[in-house]
Amino acid sequence: MTHMTRDDFARLLARARTVIADAAPSAHILCNELAQAERLVQDHVVPWPADIHAAFIDHRHGGDLYAAFTREALMAEVASFSREWWPEIRDRRDPSTLSDEEAASIYFDAHEEEYLWTDRISIEAPAVDSSHALRVGRHLVISTSHIRPATADLLDQWAPMIPESRPLGVAEAGYGWFVLTDPLDGLEREMVPNELWAAIEFARAQGCRWLLLDRDADCVDSLETFEW
Repeated sequence: MTHMTRDDFARLLARARTVIADAAPSAHILCNELAQAERLVQDHVVPWPADIHAAFIDHRHGGDLYAAFTREALMAEVASFSREWWPEIRDRRDPSTLSDEEAASIYFDAHEEEYLWTDRISIEAPAVDSSHALRVGRHLVISTSHIRPATADLLDQWAPMIPESRPLGVAEAGYGWFVLTDPLDGLEREMVPNELWAAIEFARAQGCRWLLLDRDADCVDSLETFEW
């Protein structure tokens, strides 16, 4: 893996939580913490403050602003400026033989009209705009053909019921149903038809907490299909 987006990381956390919940149902505390981390990643550009190294060079033509995630990267930029204008300080040393820190320090100490300011700034993570947050892929959409008509009747019965009276979370979606993919065991698991459970497990394997069964959606080759 050479690149990971914020959404990729959130889905990775969701998949890890799913695997842990399956392997150790008693690990609910860890699963809850992972769920909180998922929400934090989803709701912010980054889930933690970012330290930025910044520099401002004040010179006769105006000013240049630099920023980097490390001091080394920042000073490489500042040193490049210093080496470019090195003749202005009439220093006989070869700036290419000096370290970035040395080149910058010597240049700005000797130059009478140019100044360097550097600082390390901590930037709080901004919240993601709600319109973008809704785009996070936390649900999987597949065809209702992956469940039997009798199972569809069950979903219709369960959708209006209070959570305590049904084996799993279900919401009617107009042309199908939203189904919660959280782990089940015991009697609750026994009440869920096998083909529906297979679809739920498939969604969980993709790191999705919700399965949307939609009559207009595509079918998945690895899941059984049924005539309606």
